Amino acid sequence: MSTKQNGTRLYSFVRGVFTTNLLSASANLKYASSHCTYTIPAASALTVLYYPFFTAQDRCKICILITISIIATIPWDSYLIRCAIWTYPPDAVVGSKILDIPVEEVFFFVIQTYITSVAYCIFTKPLVRPMYLRPHLGRCRTRNMVAFVILTLMGGGIACLLLGQHMTYLGLILVWVCPILLFQWMLSHPFLIGLPGKPTIAAICLPTLYLWVADSCAMESGTWRIESGTKLDYQIGGLEVESSNSNREALFFLVTNMMIVLGLIGIDYAYALQEYKSLTRPAADKGTTLRTALSLLCSPPSIDESLISALSQAVYRLQEKSQSMFLGSALFQGHLRIDLIFLYSFCRVMDDLIDEAEDEREAGLWVTECKHLLDLSYRGQLHHDTCHAFNKGEKYERLYQSMSHLSLSRLTESSIYDLLEGFETDLAFDPKKGASPIRSDSCLDRYAGFVAGAVGTLVLDLVLFHHGHDYTENVPRLGRAAKEMGKAMQCVNIARDIHRDAAIGRVYIPTTWLDEVGLTPGDVLEHPNIPIMYGLQERMLQKADGYYQVSREAIEELPRGVRGPLRATVESYMDIGRLLREQKGTSLARASKMRVPLMRRLKVGWLAML
Repeated sequence: MSTKQNGTRLYSFVRGVFTTNLLSASANLKYASSHCTYTIPAASALTVLYYPFFTAQDRCKICILITISIIATIPWDSYLIRCAIWTYPPDAVVGSKILDIPVEEVFFFVIQTYITSVAYCIFTKPLVRPMYLRPHLGRCRTRNMVAFVILTLMGGGIACLLLGQHMTYLGLILVWVCPILLFQWMLSHPFLIGLPGKPTIAAICLPTLYLWVADSCAMESGTWRIESGTKLDYQIGGLEVESSNSNREALFFLVTNMMIVLGLIGIDYAYALQEYKSLTRPAADKGTTLRTALSLLCSPPSIDESLISALSQAVYRLQEKSQSMFLGSALFQGHLRIDLIFLYSFCRVMDDLIDEAEDEREAGLWVTECKHLLDLSYRGQLHHDTCHAFNKGEKYERLYQSMSHLSLSRLTESSIYDLLEGFETDLAFDPKKGASPIRSDSCLDRYAGFVAGAVGTLVLDLVLFHHGHDYTENVPRLGRAAKEMGKAMQCVNIARDIHRDAAIGRVYIPTTWLDEVGLTPGDVLEHPNIPIMYGLQERMLQKADGYYQVSREAIEELPRGVRGPLRATVESYMDIGRLLREQKGTSLARASKMRVPLMRRLKVGWLAML
């Protein structure tokens, strides 16, 4: 035989062996391939989407749930495999096992829990946890009714096991899941009943639907199979109505995602109790830790309905009146976030009372009343005025409530009074005479410093109180930067609201600017949307950019945990200016407040946090 023939045969043999092994390896990677096709891409996409917003609490919750899911699922799954209730085709898995469970299946415990947990974190990010601790009428009745339903389902599961054969799967699922759901429900129902339904349902249903589709495709490819004789034959598409952990069918995904979400809600309940405790006992506030939070589940504190009601009203007020501030507050954690919400709410209440006053006299009255309440608060006598507050009408009650929950001991007193001086400047506008107190750049600078500049300083006070104990030597410089950043945001507000301000008789464009283009404040009041106003709007935005550029670097000197949230809050505001430029003056034609699209806000926040 020639050397050439021998070489040809050897080549054919090697190619055949390689091809056979490659095909065999490909077959043995069916389950792993399904992970690469469905679960890992989904987990990766959610990770990229949520990565800038991950907090230490989020990571802690996810790790706990993954650990619990592995511990709770392995014994059950192993039992079903050992009893040959279901099997895996030998050519679908790589062969490595843990207690007879393929490693791909154990990995699925982890990846499903991770996907559902991140989805839950995304949907519940805006929620202010303590406000859902409010006691509900009929709570005990609801608790008992749901517990009865779960116990009934567990009894049905036991009956299914006794009947055997086609009811086996359904019985095993119910007997395994119902005790866990019952424990989770009894533990967290005071918090769960108050939570809005949409985020919770979305966190359960969307991952469930996705995994249903992925499972249907995997079953059709023969990655796993359910043994006949132990399952119902009813199907929805390619999905069995009942399932097991290793087969990941429709019912399994639903109930396991319910357990995951209820577990996360239980941890959030503990955190909510800890945050509430820090509100009622500020001297004992040493930060939120999982150990101290979980200890409160055993002996939860009694809930002050008035405090929860005040927090809820503050949150709803921000959601309606200041989306930028509310979304910005969602990036902070714990007591700091609640302090910021009460601060923003107080600013909104005062702003509304001034803007909605029937005349200058009424507006001045509200500034006087606010000063009176501040004086009482600093003397420790504010709560003695409670009955008097409720007898003076809804507006006074709103002001009193917003003031009573301010953490004044953590705020610079002079900045609070500066804020009120800014409101007094608003009273100096005289639309009948066309007079404006903003006569020059220096007047604009002074006004912006009193209003938004003071708010910037107050925000810094709260940030440093909660996170900046080692930053005392930098406070003066950081305070100046915070004031400049507040001025930048105020100039953006002025540029955005030229038409809206004109509707209530105010022109914040400096009179000297108007003189340069041959206008008066009265002209702007009558025609706020004339083309020449776009040039003045652009000039105001340039002034905002100037304040912004000299103060933006100071954010990077703040404590690490608050840099991202503050950066995102500021950038979302500055993006309003960028949107105004893109619209090229069309915002001047609208008397209503310009709204930045939600997806644009999220994109700006994501990039700023990253």
